[in-house]
Amino acid sequence: MFGLFKKEPLLDDDSIEWLFEAFGWTLRNFGSESFYQHTTLITPTPKHFPGSGTSIDEMANLIMNQVKAYTGLSYWPTRALDHHQFQGDPNDVASVHQMLQALANEGGGTDLADASSGYLTLFYEPKQVGNPEVMIANFSHALMIHLASLAKLAPPCEEELLPHLTEVMAVTHGFGLMFANSATPHRGGCGSCRSAAMERVGSLSEREVAYALAIFCVLKEVPEKSVTAHLKKSLKGFFKKSIIDVNDHAELLADLRSVETPALFNKYD
Repeated sequence: MFGLFKKEPLLDDDSIEWLFEAFGWTLRNFGSESFYQHTTLITPTPKHFPGSGTSIDEMANLIMNQVKAYTGLSYWPTRALDHHQFQGDPNDVASVHQMLQALANEGGGTDLADASSGYLTLFYEPKQVGNPEVMIANFSHALMIHLASLAKLAPPCEEELLPHLTEVMAVTHGFGLMFANSATPHRGGCGSCRSAAMERVGSLSEREVAYALAIFCVLKEVPEKSVTAHLKKSLKGFFKKSIIDVNDHAELLADLRSVETPALFNKYD
């Protein structure tokens, strides 16, 4: 009888503890200083993504460069490429280490503009221009995957969970709204009713992303309404409860707030 009013956890304890741990790993590797001083909650609005292109490629490159700016990685030479147009071997695409080495050898000069090997290639699906939240999430996730390879500390997970970790990294860099809104819940009914090309294949569940977003907002003291004004309706109630739950994890929060590390790789204008 008394169990009827027992509070049910929003996520299982292991998942919540791991999300806090992933946040801490990101802050320790890439700088709590840049997180608190430069990172902002990025919204899927013209405020954060102004402008338009005359072609799909121009629009993709515009979005990519805006995402790079918010992550503090504008200095990385990159190119956005329609994955349908790529005819080569994926193993021949320059890694972030090769790209940064090329950049160092050029002394940051403009000669890299004529050397595709000096670019980091980010692929995109053209149809996703019609669903920019998905494209924003995919570009930010791709950048986080490359950034994670530069981390000095071992990741707090096995290799198969690295996609989950890099999604948390994207949330810590301000892209939680796009990840939560574009996370695809379990499908029901006709599988042909939605286009896979317009969706994002995520690793974290939409609730796990929303909880990570709550951690971000508590640490950054972001007003709840700043999120719910842009969050999809099905997650608003869960997000509000997550804010309360995050604050209830006082010890885990204190551990995150105790992290003091300078920015290691990020460069903000």
